[in-house]
Amino acid sequence: MEDAPSGIVLEEDLLGGYGAFGDHVYVIHVGDERYAANNVTLPDGQNVNGLACFPSLDDATSYMKQDMARGIDGDMVKKAFEEARQIAISKPKLACLLLFVDNRVVDVVYVR
Repeated sequence: MEDAPSGIVLEEDLLGGYGAFGDHVYVIHVGDERYAANNVTLPDGQNVNGLACFPSLDDATSYMKQDMARGIDGDMVKKAFEEARQIAISKPKLACLLLFVDNRVVDVVYVR
């Protein structure tokens, strides 16, 4: 009988990012200590509030064009992944980071 293999530990700094998020993301600062956030329904039916994050300026710009039609405006700022995570943690209503690509959520990282 073979022994069970030991577990594999993946270190994020060796992977070069945090899942699809990467080391840096863009967020939209809308004034004071406020940032663009969304309420979304995930494929499993779960409804979550999350900080809107983008891998590129193009994705952030596309998102802002949609939000400007709803009256939301702000500045796109580049943040380290951990900084974005800390922003979400500081907001009691936010449960996660949402990564938007082409105006669709492609990855979620929970902070609580």
